Amino acid sequence: MDSSFGQNRKALGQSLLVFTLTFGAVVLLAVYYDFSNIDLGGLLFLSASLCCVFIAKNTYDTAKATINTEVLKNSFAKDLAFSSEELYVQLYKNSPIPYLLIDMDGHVQSANIAAVRLLGVQQGKVNGINVFSNIQCDVLEHLDFLIEKYRSGVAISDEMVKVKRPDHREAWSLLSLFRFTDVNGQQIGLLTLVDITKQKKAEDAKSEFVSLASHQLRTPIAGMKWSAELLQMDNPETLTDRQLKYIDRLLISIKRMAVLVDDFLRVSRFELGTFQAEYETVSLSKLFEDIMSEQTARVEQKGLSVKTFYDESVDSIVTDPNLIRMIVTNLFSNATKYTREKGTIHIGFGTKGDDIIITVADNGMGIPIEDQDGIFSKLFRASNAVRDVPDGTGLGLYIVREAVEVLKGKISFTTTENVGTTFEVLLPLELPEEKSKK
Repeated sequence: MDSSFGQNRKALGQSLLVFTLTFGAVVLLAVYYDFSNIDLGGLLFLSASLCCVFIAKNTYDTAKATINTEVLKNSFAKDLAFSSEELYVQLYKNSPIPYLLIDMDGHVQSANIAAVRLLGVQQGKVNGINVFSNIQCDVLEHLDFLIEKYRSGVAISDEMVKVKRPDHREAWSLLSLFRFTDVNGQQIGLLTLVDITKQKKAEDAKSEFVSLASHQLRTPIAGMKWSAELLQMDNPETLTDRQLKYIDRLLISIKRMAVLVDDFLRVSRFELGTFQAEYETVSLSKLFEDIMSEQTARVEQKGLSVKTFYDESVDSIVTDPNLIRMIVTNLFSNATKYTREKGTIHIGFGTKGDDIIITVADNGMGIPIEDQDGIFSKLFRASNAVRDVPDGTGLGLYIVREAVEVLKGKISFTTTENVGTTFEVLLPLELPEEKSKK
């Protein structure tokens, strides 16, 4: 309201000024002029005529404004239609994303500048090229599958393909393709090839680094461990208690470093997407016992009570032994680490519907409410864990979540601070005999 008044203040002021002047003139005229001899009929006729003139003038102004508005609207609509068509052409032609129009056999009907550059051909020679002959997938049969999907009218989105260029330069793209009917009633496809060559090379370099690091980092750590153990065994009577204590500390630090290196390498493989599940028959009870034996020293040191529960009907399942070991090891290790002395840990497995459920429960410090949303994040540790147990990388639960996702499972937890935490992992249950039937 205040804004509207402010915008019309000038017009209102002018109107009031005109009213004041004209009304004052009428008052002065009424005071100083004798109207006794005025013809009232003539005066009324004159007033009516003036009113008609004002009404006609107002009608003319309104009609003129309406006509001008319609003309402007039509002109704007024409300009907009023209500019929209021109804008579409310019977007298609000059877009940094390669666009191609292809027929049902994959022959190029039209290509923008970016597509010509990616394919490595000249603009005048791109039409008629069979684009399906110029791309390939990691698995040869997968390209045939994509072509069949396209011809069946199924949209294709973000499929990674290698583009074969005449100059043999390496080029990788994310291919998207869908079919539609053009104005002539012809079936045609719009294909996009988002260039990801730089990203692919970076990922390959990371993958090579992980492979190199897995060997180059572990080798010196193993050498340090062996040397420290040999020093510890070689004439221990010649070593003082202080020296033996230093060697023990050295071995503990080497073990922590080995665990840290392994965790970072696992994280790198998960993030690169190179961690593929390799399924085989696994005895869960044996795997659980092996994992618990690795934590015997800490369990005995803290006086923990470990209670197990195994469902013998699903003891042998088909899964990836390395991934399942990562899951159980990290959950049980956390339980032993964050459960206070004389505490109790429950660990085991059973069935829940069509899934197998792995449970690790403790009566330890629990997870504060404000930290629960980030508990599976990389390098994240709960505030009470940082305060009471400084030793930790914040990678354990992140690795667990990634491993569970590779196995197409789910992980959840319930927790109460200073009471305890229970982790549950649900994995698709596949028994050995079921696999042999497939």
